[in-house]
Amino acid sequence: MKKSIIARGIRVNNLKNIDIEIPHKKLVIITGVSGSGKSSLAFDTLFAEGQRRYIESFSAYARQFLERMDKPDVDHIEGILPAIAIQQKNPVKNRRSTVGTATEINDYLRLLYARIGKTYCRNCNRLVKIDTISHIVDFTLSLPEGTKFLVTFPLHISQNVSSEEQVNLLKERGIVRILADNAIVDITVELNGFDIRSAKTVYGIIDRLVVKDTIKDRLIDSLETSYRMGSGHLSIFYTQQESTDNATSFSKGSAVCIQDSQWVELKYSKKFFCSYCSIEYSEPSPALFSFNNPIGACPKCQGFGHTIDIDMDAVVPDKEKTLEQGAIIPWNTPTYRELYEELESAASKYDIPLNVPYRELTKKQVALLLEGTEDFCGINGFFEWLESRKYKIHVRVFLSKYRGYNVCRACSGTRLKEQALNILIQQKNIAEVCSMTIEQAHLFFQQLQLSTYEKNIAHLILQEITKRLDYMIKVGLGYLTLDRMTRTLSGGEAQRVNLTTSLGSSLVNTLYILDEPSIGLHPRDTDRLINILRRLKDIGNTVVVVEHDTEVIKTSDIIIDLGPGAGENGGKLVYYGAFEQLPANNCSLTGQYLKGEKAIKIPSSRRKPSKRAIVVKGASQNNLKNIDVIFPLNMLVCVTGVSGSGKSTLVQDTLYGALKKKLGVYSGFVGKHTEIEGERFISDVLLVDQSPIGRTPRSNPVTYIKIFDEVRKLFASTREARTHKLNTGSFSFNVPGGRCEFCEGAGYVTVDMQFLADIFVTCEKCDGKRFNKKVLDVKYKNKNIHEALNMTVDEAVEFFRESANITKGLKCLQDTGLGYLKLGQPATTLSGGEAQRLKISTYMSQETTESMLFIFDEPTIGLHMDDIQKLLNCFQRMIDSGHSLIVVEHNLDIIKSADYIIDLGPEGGSEGGYVVGCGTPEKISKINASYTGTYLKPYFT
Repeated sequence: MKKSIIARGIRVNNLKNIDIEIPHKKLVIITGVSGSGKSSLAFDTLFAEGQRRYIESFSAYARQFLERMDKPDVDHIEGILPAIAIQQKNPVKNRRSTVGTATEINDYLRLLYARIGKTYCRNCNRLVKIDTISHIVDFTLSLPEGTKFLVTFPLHISQNVSSEEQVNLLKERGIVRILADNAIVDITVELNGFDIRSAKTVYGIIDRLVVKDTIKDRLIDSLETSYRMGSGHLSIFYTQQESTDNATSFSKGSAVCIQDSQWVELKYSKKFFCSYCSIEYSEPSPALFSFNNPIGACPKCQGFGHTIDIDMDAVVPDKEKTLEQGAIIPWNTPTYRELYEELESAASKYDIPLNVPYRELTKKQVALLLEGTEDFCGINGFFEWLESRKYKIHVRVFLSKYRGYNVCRACSGTRLKEQALNILIQQKNIAEVCSMTIEQAHLFFQQLQLSTYEKNIAHLILQEITKRLDYMIKVGLGYLTLDRMTRTLSGGEAQRVNLTTSLGSSLVNTLYILDEPSIGLHPRDTDRLINILRRLKDIGNTVVVVEHDTEVIKTSDIIIDLGPGAGENGGKLVYYGAFEQLPANNCSLTGQYLKGEKAIKIPSSRRKPSKRAIVVKGASQNNLKNIDVIFPLNMLVCVTGVSGSGKSTLVQDTLYGALKKKLGVYSGFVGKHTEIEGERFISDVLLVDQSPIGRTPRSNPVTYIKIFDEVRKLFASTREARTHKLNTGSFSFNVPGGRCEFCEGAGYVTVDMQFLADIFVTCEKCDGKRFNKKVLDVKYKNKNIHEALNMTVDEAVEFFRESANITKGLKCLQDTGLGYLKLGQPATTLSGGEAQRLKISTYMSQETTESMLFIFDEPTIGLHMDDIQKLLNCFQRMIDSGHSLIVVEHNLDIIKSADYIIDLGPEGGSEGGYVVGCGTPEKISKINASYTGTYLKPYFT
């Protein structure tokens, strides 16, 4: 087997025919500026080839169900391993996927509860179990010597058969005595008019015994007979002694009086059955604890935990309004206005105030509004009436406005059937364990007290559970709960969850490729991540990581630095080797920053907060502790804190959602809070992320910043265009007219290779130029439209200098460090950092006198130190233009450059959600309780 991955002549995207060698079982870091070719090497080359070769080892039948990877443009690759890519994306959209299912912890939990969980009756809360004869014998013989007891079985008495006939049937079965309504009756003698049908409870007596050592064999025989004749059920009646060591078992029995003596009845069943409530349960199996299986899923919500019901937040969106002011929105329409009249007549009768804000109504008053009265239908009655008329389209449309996802009332959001929730381990059901944070669950299993028998069964299962929980804590995810839906995780969180799954699977001889695993991690948690990466390597894997974090870079075995620039200026191998020699490489931007030749400097002065501010009061969503937060405007505000401290909940869910709702129509989620002030100081609020700007190659930088129309107008205004009667639309590759119709303006043709990956062949009609010959013959300054789109932004600024509208947008691209991009470069080839700066360019190019609030969630994702400097320059320009910026960030270069910091914490999860400190970076660095302050301190000492 080869000892290295050797790749020669790599030409994927902007890579310049480079050669690399990656030794197996090493930690390799790929770094470089945004757009230098890191992802092209890691994912489009190494992962693509590793995955492609692995999939090609399957049969043709199996390959048709798997995603097919393109063969990378490379001369030769050898020594490649089966590859797993863990990217900074969250592709999960399914509501059924949770952190527990994604990490396979739920699978082990289901097995654990099925094997050692104890079922309790939903009615009497007694332990439900199968009673073996040996267990019954052991308990019975443990009673004080001389204790009298009866071995009996329950009888089913029919009211349709005569008493005499039923008694005779019992005699034929060998029964001599019965226990009818706690009285022993000898049925072999004259019964003197006794009617067995009048008795409420009847037991057949198999044996009467006294506890002593010599009765064991006889007792076993009697118990077997009782189980057989009682269809798997029997009862032991014994005389109650004043002193006994069996108090626990006594408490599970029922005291009865038989012939003026105190006896205790103990019911047993060889079925999974509560003998006291006559309720039979199914024996626990792993499927019973799965909300993805009909056996365990709640029948009401089908395992989703939510049902689509009437959303009271949509029915009464403004809780400050009174009923008199029309708080109930659906009744404000002319059609249903009469319901307010019904409410007014019922209000005085049932003491429902009409002039009090809805929020201040008592629970009783709200219940009356919902359920109605005998002369008032109520809100629920109104919607039930509408449900009966939903065969009409307009009624269905009306209902859809007031529907939403509500927690399932049947399972309270646990997703499981009632029986699954009645099975406990150390007084916790599986839903309660899944609602714990990872750290709490880890502690729960560490402190689990089990019998020797249970330990023998659960040892390996618990080992797998605790191992995975431990990994999750080490990658900084201890604040997540196991029942957290995977679709709600950030890209960084999803990546680390997948990393935990990979570690848990213990795969070896595998190529792992990770995309910035430090995303979303506070500097405090980076050391834990490094240990995880080392562990992944040490168990026998090759780990390739695209990373910019200095601490992670330092721990690598080998560094591959790409550059020196981005786009066409990148794609070269600038440095290959150990970390120690990298700072000495003058061609490497990474080396220059590590050596200190280049650095992101602390601002010489900071903007001071003014009276213009957004104030959020009583923020209490998720783990936020009813906090009041002031966000100063017209400055760079950075929200910091460890992972899970509540940053995204405060900024995205609460601040953004509440402002959007106040400034206009907004149907998205808004976090719990009591009040928000200061919205009058801004015209709008925008959330800027690193999501792609386009999903098809037809989208490009000039179409996104909306200057392609101006470019097309220039070409359409030429003499040649007018001669051929070409208009502006003729210079678009998206519509018929001027585009090449053979490839429909794509520039390539897709060839379906069935079980092999599709091949993209350059269009033979237009030679990949996307336009027809007539359009390509039209030239502006000796360049046709294809050649113009093939220019870089820097070249285009000079080329289009006479057009102010075009150069204005292009200069904004230059200002954000995107001068190397080609005008027609497909949006699908842009990195996340490039996409984000392209969005910023769009806002910078817009002339507006209005002040806007921009919210960024970790804008440094995928950015090199040099890119971060460019991003900060963009931020300063936006603030100088009168805008306000709020940034959720972990990167210390951004944090130290902020005008104002809001630090949340002190920990993640339930121990977070507090405001640890507010003020300048210098002030935060002096707060001992702040982890952010601890890491800022070296910059200010």
